[in-house]
Amino acid sequence: MKRQWMVAAAIVLAAALVQIPLVLNADLACLLTLDEKILDGRKLGIDLFELNPPLSVYMYMPAAWLARSIGVAPELVVIILVVIEIVVALIVVDRANVAAKLGMEERTLFLWSFAFLLALLPGAVFGQREHIAVVALTPFVAVTALRRRGLGPGRTAVVAGLGAGLAMSIKPFFALVVGLPIIASVVRQRSLRPLLTPEACSAAIVVIGYGAIVATVFADYLSLYAPMVAEAYLPIRKGLGGLLPLPIVVIGASIAFLRLLAPRQFRITGDATPWLAASIGGAATLLLQGKSWPYMAFGLCTFAIAAPLLQVSTRTLRKSVAIGGAAAIVLIAAYLSSPSPGFPPLAERIQALVKHPRLLTITDHVGLSHPLVRQIGGAWVGSSCGAQLLASGAMLRESSSQLADAERARLDGIIKFERRHLLEDIRKGRPNIILVDTYLLSSFPFDWLAWANTDPELRAELSRYREAEDVGRVRILVDRSYQDQ
Repeated sequence: MKRQWMVAAAIVLAAALVQIPLVLNADLACLLTLDEKILDGRKLGIDLFELNPPLSVYMYMPAAWLARSIGVAPELVVIILVVIEIVVALIVVDRANVAAKLGMEERTLFLWSFAFLLALLPGAVFGQREHIAVVALTPFVAVTALRRRGLGPGRTAVVAGLGAGLAMSIKPFFALVVGLPIIASVVRQRSLRPLLTPEACSAAIVVIGYGAIVATVFADYLSLYAPMVAEAYLPIRKGLGGLLPLPIVVIGASIAFLRLLAPRQFRITGDATPWLAASIGGAATLLLQGKSWPYMAFGLCTFAIAAPLLQVSTRTLRKSVAIGGAAAIVLIAAYLSSPSPGFPPLAERIQALVKHPRLLTITDHVGLSHPLVRQIGGAWVGSSCGAQLLASGAMLRESSSQLADAERARLDGIIKFERRHLLEDIRKGRPNIILVDTYLLSSFPFDWLAWANTDPELRAELSRYREAEDVGRVRILVDRSYQDQ
């Protein structure tokens, strides 16, 4: 088995090297910046605000702390820690397969398949919360698949359950990825025993423990910020017509290849059912979140590929099926790494005005400020990475639907909350560069500067800035006093 692990290690190492120039996406840069501010003494929920539950921020805290301790870029530490997680997941899956007494050929197929799916396939998704969650989930689905075959996974089932609990704590939507394979087992066995396996129980313990921590330590998030997120952010969603084609195509292709590779496993009682169920759970998480961002489809794509891939036999694999499967995987990888609508290049324009600016943005898009502020050696002075995202959601709802007076009052309160924190950020952070977007949700032309100026105090603060230039959809404001110096 030594040679097989060397191949897996080479796959993971190649993925790590590829990620060095790619890993720092907007979400990761934003969350690392919040962690660094927490290390500086700021408090989440008091000085800093994040749309997602607290674990979304604190899961990157080890990387931020280690990077500061040893003096390296935190994104490099993220790569190392995610690689360690992938290796641990591979070990847990292999130990479960050993306990189940699988043959060497099948163990090798599992090892190489998941080294590829968890390390190379993610591309631009590498290191994001969905990637970390799917890596943590994979041993759980593998253990469920073993039990479906009547095989025992051994003590590693508990570790697999801990990973599933972590994934559900990162994003509660992943409960569907965990739950559907279990439900499939309950239906097949006509028994509730699959709900009481060691992995299911350990997963439940993690989720309950995390919920208790959030309720006690982050009570302000639940009482103040979470209701605003539910009111203004979660309703911002794409229609089903724009979301359904991807799950239909991906799961349809998975079933088609499964039918070609292993006709016996095509049945609902087949060994591939847990992987298909997990991919359907991934599709459900995508639909429930209502966004069309590629990284949200990573669970759907990973488990949909795994279902037929784990049935491959080199002795019976037809060349046409292999070529078709490889092409499908390439297309999925290209989709996962497809760039989101971006902003024009701003780094050189900003540095021509201020070398290492204190930066703030007026926008609803995290990608305007991150990772830009890190790339130019600036300092982010905002209290939230999401900037005015809640305000944009509230304004969109107010303009597009008939609302009761109480509901409109709540949305107006959210808009005032965002304006108040923008005012505090300008007063406390004293940015010398402010970037102002001219689009709402990257879809509709919108004058964010006029929106800010409707507040008299904000208008007074913004009068200290002059517009240096427009670059595409972005207006660059520079502090007049800084320029005078």
